[in-house]
Amino acid sequence: MDKRSISRYAKTKYSIVMVLIFLIPVLTSCSPLQIQFANSPMLQSGIPDTVRKALQEEAAFKHADLLRKFPYPYEAMLAISSDADMTTLQEFEEYHRFLNTREKTANGIGLGLDIGDSTWLYIANDTPEKADKDGHPADYSMSYFDRVNPQKLKDAEKINHYFKCGWIDSLHTFGDFSRNDHAIRFRRDLAISALKAMNDSGFKPKVWINHGSESNVQNFGGYNPKRVTKFQGGDDPKSPYYHTDLTLNCGIRYIWNSIGSEKFSTDDPLFPVNLRDGQKIWGFHRYTHDIANGKAIWTWEPAELSKQITKSRLDQLVREGKYSIVTQHFGKGSNGFPFTQEGIQSLRLLKTYDDNGKILVARTSRLLDYARSRKYVHYAVAELDGKTYINIASIDDPIWGTSIPSLDEIRGLTFHVENPEKTILLLNMNPINMEDIQQNNPGQGGRKSISIKWFKPDYTDYTKT
Repeated sequence: MDKRSISRYAKTKYSIVMVLIFLIPVLTSCSPLQIQFANSPMLQSGIPDTVRKALQEEAAFKHADLLRKFPYPYEAMLAISSDADMTTLQEFEEYHRFLNTREKTANGIGLGLDIGDSTWLYIANDTPEKADKDGHPADYSMSYFDRVNPQKLKDAEKINHYFKCGWIDSLHTFGDFSRNDHAIRFRRDLAISALKAMNDSGFKPKVWINHGSESNVQNFGGYNPKRVTKFQGGDDPKSPYYHTDLTLNCGIRYIWNSIGSEKFSTDDPLFPVNLRDGQKIWGFHRYTHDIANGKAIWTWEPAELSKQITKSRLDQLVREGKYSIVTQHFGKGSNGFPFTQEGIQSLRLLKTYDDNGKILVARTSRLLDYARSRKYVHYAVAELDGKTYINIASIDDPIWGTSIPSLDEIRGLTFHVENPEKTILLLNMNPINMEDIQQNNPGQGGRKSISIKWFKPDYTDYTKT
């Protein structure tokens, strides 16, 4: 072999060695499926062109409704929507350790339920009522700012923390402006300051819950000149208290508009609300009271929890296959831990329905997101080469418009199919990861199904993080 050949041979050998040095860790870190996928034409396009074309044809969108009403295996959904009245930070942390974690608490092992809460930004309440058993006044309640001073933070850091972990998912308006002297303490500039702080910190709950008396002029969505809600000014462009031009752009998507209901359950929790500034928003139903002798008996206090959540009501909810949003005021009252022994028994009963796959207990925002996505999801179905392809194309929301959903927005969606093992779920023409897919045995009615997995249970004690 001449010198030139030897040189070429050496260079070639060196190149091969370097390529192997580079590829070995890559190949060994991949599963066979990942390696196969890396060499597949699906890598660039998501799915083969033949499948894409079949899913894009008009016929693919003209199919029978395959959607199960609730995430498998559940037959109903329930949320507890708690208003923040008189809730101190210490009370909030104590009862959420019991509600959300599996920790040992002074009141027994935590329930491990997915229950969210609401909070304030400002406090201007002049009630002489005490906020807690230590005798603190109302303005000691948990709030983002100190009283009505947007330049001074109070519990902002903790509120941001509990929002990110899911223990807070609602805003009980901009604040508690209830006044015995009937003075109006809310101003539009307070809304501007609050929304700026929310944008800067990422504290952007989707759910707005109207609050309180006629001093709470920031309320909106329920204005009626013939009802007690005639004071609402938040959505009136002519009012000095107008703010929905800003608030809805900050992420609020759902509103309880002050209209209570004696109905424990509903077939659809959402309804459209027309605002006075021409905008629309989703309203949602909440069970707030019972009716006795023609009068409203308000049950949204912790002491009444055992009257709200009963075995007969839970059984009926499952039997009828409906949604329920139960209103509470977990932190209201000055007795410390809010739940009586009867209330704890009701909550543990609810936990068994969740554990047994009958009622999915979810925070309010998740229940509403699911109901919206299931109702307005736009999907296509194609059969090809013995496989079923279902592509989730968009959420066609008549209020917020058409959008491609995130994976979290479609969690729980369950499709009835003949062969879950031969069904491929896609999001915007891209295969959904198998780790997020759940193949289901026949449920009620004997039909098999396939789901995008619901959120993983989270029992973390966020008071310690």
